[in-house]
Amino acid sequence: MGQLHCLPRWCCCCCCCEQASTLPATARFKLLLLGVAGSGKTQLGHLLSGEERDASDLGATNGVRCYRVMDPELSLLLTEVGGSVDMQRIWQHYFATCHALIYCFDLSASYDQLLGSFALLQRCLQHATLRGKPVLLVATRHSDAVQLYDVENAFDLEQLSRSSGCPLHICHMADDELQMGVAWLRRQLQELAPALEQRIKYDVNMQSWERRNRALLSNGKLDQPQRQRFRRPHRKVTVCVRSTL
Repeated sequence: MGQLHCLPRWCCCCCCCEQASTLPATARFKLLLLGVAGSGKTQLGHLLSGEERDASDLGATNGVRCYRVMDPELSLLLTEVGGSVDMQRIWQHYFATCHALIYCFDLSASYDQLLGSFALLQRCLQHATLRGKPVLLVATRHSDAVQLYDVENAFDLEQLSRSSGCPLHICHMADDELQMGVAWLRRQLQELAPALEQRIKYDVNMQSWERRNRALLSNGKLDQPQRQRFRRPHRKVTVCVRSTL
């Protein structure tokens, strides 16, 4: 994926719930944080936000969590969506409004588990509203037997990047490597900001239009104005009866 230079450490804070080199101080980017259940998303979210995770909060996320990561130039809003099979069905509803994706995977998992995780990632990146957006892949656990270049080769991440149009970068969740990965993502967001903003506006408008049309169709109202506009007036018909006498 190439050697990257690490940018200065970010100042972070946590909460629950634009453009290239001339980005205003209030520029905001929405990042989507995904991964299968147990892949370490919540741990990563707390790490990026700079907040300690509550000792009683160790279960898998079955819903949505929000985090905030800020620096003097950018405001990053992270949305973590649970990774269970049921929650995976709603992932696509968050694609249109995000600027980039952070995808977690457990490097210590079995090959079959990793295969399923990356197959899921591939399906996500082929979605029309996610294609072309930057993707940061984060290995949340270490493995003595598997290295990141093994993952790159085994799951052909270079080909995945080309086929989806998504710039990809892979890193460990270890402090220095994560800093480099986030720095890469930060540069991608700055460089692609104008195109990403236009893309999000278009996709959101299209989704709103499609929802409106579906609602009209379900209520049988979509063609009602046409029926009213071209309704013909009733004509009075006179029947003439001819006598045969």
